[in-house]
Amino acid sequence: MEERRRQDAYDMAVKIRAFERTALELFAQDKLSGTTHTYIGQEATAAAAMSFVGERDVVFSNHRCHGHYLAYGGDERALLAEIMSKESGLCGGRGGSQHIHYKNFYTNGIQGGILPNALGVAFAKKLDQKKDRTVVFLGDGTLGQGVVYETLNIASVFQIPMLFIVEDNQYAMSTRREDAISGDIAERIRGFAVETLEIASTDTDELLDFFEKAFRKLDTGNQPVCAVVHNFRLGAHSKGDDTRDAAEIERHMQWDPIAVLERKLGRDEVGRRLRRHSEAFAQMALDLEGQGTARILSCEAEALSVKETFFCEGGKRCNEQIREALGEGIERNKNIIVYGEDVKDPYGGAFKATKGLSGKHPGNLFNMPISEACMVGMAVGMALAGKIPVVEIMFGDFLALAMDQLLNHAVKYGWIYGEAVQVPMVIRTPMGGGRGYGPTHSQSLEKFLMGIPLLKVLALSPLHNPKLLYQTIFDTISSPTVVIENKKLYAERMLSVSDHKCGSFFVEEINHYGYSTMRLSLDRQTAPDITVVTYGGMVRDAMKAAEELLLEDEIQADLVVVSQLLPLPKQDIREAINGKAPMAVVEEGTVTAGIGAEIVAWCAQERLAEGYLRIGAHDLPIPNGIKLERQALPDWKCIIERIREFVK
Repeated sequence: MEERRRQDAYDMAVKIRAFERTALELFAQDKLSGTTHTYIGQEATAAAAMSFVGERDVVFSNHRCHGHYLAYGGDERALLAEIMSKESGLCGGRGGSQHIHYKNFYTNGIQGGILPNALGVAFAKKLDQKKDRTVVFLGDGTLGQGVVYETLNIASVFQIPMLFIVEDNQYAMSTRREDAISGDIAERIRGFAVETLEIASTDTDELLDFFEKAFRKLDTGNQPVCAVVHNFRLGAHSKGDDTRDAAEIERHMQWDPIAVLERKLGRDEVGRRLRRHSEAFAQMALDLEGQGTARILSCEAEALSVKETFFCEGGKRCNEQIREALGEGIERNKNIIVYGEDVKDPYGGAFKATKGLSGKHPGNLFNMPISEACMVGMAVGMALAGKIPVVEIMFGDFLALAMDQLLNHAVKYGWIYGEAVQVPMVIRTPMGGGRGYGPTHSQSLEKFLMGIPLLKVLALSPLHNPKLLYQTIFDTISSPTVVIENKKLYAERMLSVSDHKCGSFFVEEINHYGYSTMRLSLDRQTAPDITVVTYGGMVRDAMKAAEELLLEDEIQADLVVVSQLLPLPKQDIREAINGKAPMAVVEEGTVTAGIGAEIVAWCAQERLAEGYLRIGAHDLPIPNGIKLERQALPDWKCIIERIREFVK
């Protein structure tokens, strides 16, 4: 081992200890708020491992990330400012102790969630034939998370070169590892055919030799490698909340990495280094006290000037247009990567939207295991690495399995990292009934996405050209986007709009946000008796209901069809609503807390209508079989009945 690396690792271990002590002292002085998870007792692992990480390598860390960051070469002052919620912090104070980003270093406080993110980066690098390494740190407690094993499986199946570093510090918060994790850690990982090295040490020299072997295997094996390090966390889980047996902690003090260094370098020398670093950090904190606290801004949908029309010429089926959009998108941009369960030929996806594409673009389509959380987490990493991943979730019901990745990773990274990164990823998923598939394959769950800040949610409709919609996504995407593809639409031919007419309806297109809203009227000269706002699979039913209401009841219902659900296209809706007529919202999802409820709440706040009606599915699971399903879901007859009763 070269002497310079050894001496630098010694000093880094001491620096990490000094930083963590400074953070705890600032908390004791009420100069910090929130939380921090110190790395006390584990410093030698980061000091040794990170000494082999190059400038182009990518590192993902967790809630206990300060040591990894400092050993990566991160700026100490910027980290301290971030923890102190200062504007000059790494991420403008938004991320705090657990959520930081610097160059190719990323962290998140959700246990296990960073593993698929790291896998996505490593997958992208393999596709680009880059030799840069990807390293991810996890603790023993993280081995209780299912997404960890999804990641190990996919990394092994696809032979993705990346290094997993498991830091077994014996405790997850206050729970002993043996009380929460069964069996042997290394054997668990070897079960996925991942080559695994193992060491029990807090000695910097031993760990340097250990990680030299681990990185050599990573560099020469073209496959995932795992390094398991057994040590002991001497500090509390977070700040001072330590309920562990003091005698047990005392027994492990003899293996304190700083004590080990004292036996190598002498107590006086280690003490001198500790004082030097501690004084520097204390002065940094003093300097930062007078700086302004970070400010955050709210994010509304950005109004765009867009002239592109999304009218359909008709004729083609919806899934044909999706297929064409994906194929042409890949031809224009090889960074578009499509994957999901059974998306390759001969199956071509559950609803055949990708059929034929894998033969034309074999390097851009991949079949994946049943691992929704990992697939979406991979997309986050791929997007960070410069790809535009398109994930097909076979049924929208399964998106619940990936909710953590959407809520706590995909949408947050771009914001908490001070807008220094972008996550341009797409999730395609079918929603809705009409096929009789039953309670777990027929739901419309898009309303559960509506509460996720900074997510974009779009919905195909028979009036919006799917090909143009996807082309727009690929040309403009900079953040996570979910596209709802109603099951009933796939096999249907799109509705043709010619000279702003679609059958008996006059059609006006309004577009302030990039994805248009359409206003349909059977009589443009007369104010409507009611305005119906709808989207997706309910559009045809709403159109049929409007025609019947005019013929049978002389009730004129104008329709407003939105394609962007989140952020809500408020300016479009305001412009599309004609006068002060009552409003009905129609959706296939359940009524309570639905998308219609959000639209009604905003319109009521703005006083855009005189009374409101919500039409949707019953607040029940959807039953199996089409006959029972029809009793639970709204259709054109239901719309007529509810509007007739409401208006009269």
